[in-house]
Amino acid sequence: MVDNLRMHTAIINLVTENPSTGEFALILVEDGPWPEANSDWSDCLSRIQNRLYDAIDIAVDGHLAAKYPNAFGKKARIQIDSPNGVPDRVSNLISTLRTAILTEGDEYYSAIKKSPYISAFRIVMGHEVNPHN
Repeated sequence: MVDNLRMHTAIINLVTENPSTGEFALILVEDGPWPEANSDWSDCLSRIQNRLYDAIDIAVDGHLAAKYPNAFGKKARIQIDSPNGVPDRVSNLISTLRTAILTEGDEYYSAIKKSPYISAFRIVMGHEVNPHN
């Protein structure tokens, strides 16, 4: 649909809709270069985490639906694409965030459940997505 869309405070590299499921995907490309020194990973992971939370806010707070009215009330996903592979530290971060937002009591869990702008929400890695889902 749109490349490098600046919405809210985040940059979403691509927004797509799967016509067979009606799910909207906010695609974030994270492909390095990855830090070589252990001491540099903290900043890298913080940046990715903030980018993911900003993307969640875009869907939950209605910014996606404001820009794409057909997205109102539909399923949404954040998809992290890393064409050259995902370092374990990034995979672990995404797994942790995915678990957190699905945990009752988490503020994002509550916001997702209460949002009138989306009917369902998930976070996936690009290699986990079947192109037909």
